[in-house]
Amino acid sequence: MPITAAQRNRLPASAFAYPGARKYPVPTRAQAKRAGISERSRLGLHRAALSYSAQSRTMGSYGKVAAVVRKRSNVATGRTRATPRRRSAGTVRRAAPRSRR
Repeated sequence: MPITAAQRNRLPASAFAYPGARKYPVPTRAQAKRAGISERSRLGLHRAALSYSAQSRTMGSYGKVAAVVRKRSNVATGRTRATPRRRSAGTVRRAAPRSRR
């Protein structure tokens, strides 16, 4: 369920991914509770912020909004891991050995 204009106005500027422009609301649990937003709606706001930021011709980048969402909730951002594994520069990925029959 979308939030009302009154609920959005009750959110502090720090509840947005871009606080100066008050774009992409991504409130924490405490901020949402003070504004009268349910937990289900709060998580919906997080998913909507990710969706809107991924669209072309919108303000903001997906990476910035995804970082804010990861910090404030446990909503998956389309990746299988929160932080990708990094290989050192010298390692080479090798194929699994074939079994001989």
